[in-house]
Amino acid sequence: MYGTYYKKQNKKSKSRGQLFSSIIPLILILVIGSAIGSIVINNFNKEDIKDNENINNKVEGIYQNDTTNNITNNENTNAINEESNSEEEKNSNESNNKQVKFDSSVAFIGDSRTQGLIMYNGLKEVQDYSYIGLMVDTAITKKFVQTNNGEKITLLEDMKDKNIKSVYIMLGVNELGWSYPEVFKAKYKELINKIRKIKPDCKIYVQSIIPMTKSKSTSDNIFNNENVEKFNKLIQEVAKEEKVIYLDVKSALIDSEGYLPEEASTDGIHLDIDYCEKWLNYLKNNS
Repeated sequence: MYGTYYKKQNKKSKSRGQLFSSIIPLILILVIGSAIGSIVINNFNKEDIKDNENINNKVEGIYQNDTTNNITNNENTNAINEESNSEEEKNSNESNNKQVKFDSSVAFIGDSRTQGLIMYNGLKEVQDYSYIGLMVDTAITKKFVQTNNGEKITLLEDMKDKNIKSVYIMLGVNELGWSYPEVFKAKYKELINKIRKIKPDCKIYVQSIIPMTKSKSTSDNIFNNENVEKFNKLIQEVAKEEKVIYLDVKSALIDSEGYLPEEASTDGIHLDIDYCEKWLNYLKNNS
């Protein structure tokens, strides 16, 4: 009985031993496999982390480059805008500085129209050589400028002792009835050359004759725009030949038909205050 029992126990022990001997390798395989898997996974995780870090670094680098580029572009844009603004300010200042100052260094030679220009614009400091009925020949010879001691002298005699840097001439209206335009041209040149002789550094401007109103032009045989146009061509020739500056004053004062607007004058010839201001503004912006 005991023998049989021990035999059974031995068989069971043997079976258990076999079972353990087969289980242990399996456990070892599982443990080793798990360890290897963990190592592989860790390596994969490290690689993923590394890749993610590389990606993040690249993204941050791109972002930083973009930001730097944006900052640089903004700085360049701001610099361009500042330069543009400076240029505009410079041009604006140059434009303002360009406008001539009508002080005692400026002289006006002309007839009653020029008298209106000086009076209506309050040009009290300028050298006023305007006179009613003045023409290119009498401008040279007529003694109408009164000195401090009451003596009357020609404008050329008065100019000698004055610090005159520029002269504006507006003559021709009273000469529209002259039969010999060549005489007008010759006398105009003579006046310019005499001014140059006493004031060689003086800048000389010759102004176009201002046309008449339509009602005046179409009703007068002398004071009309046909004669004005003819004499303006002579003045342009004088300016070109004598190398002085021609100012097309009429362009700033006429209407679409080439006449002085009716509201600009009460007699069709002489300008009112508003148009005298326009005349002066033209001189300021074109001298």
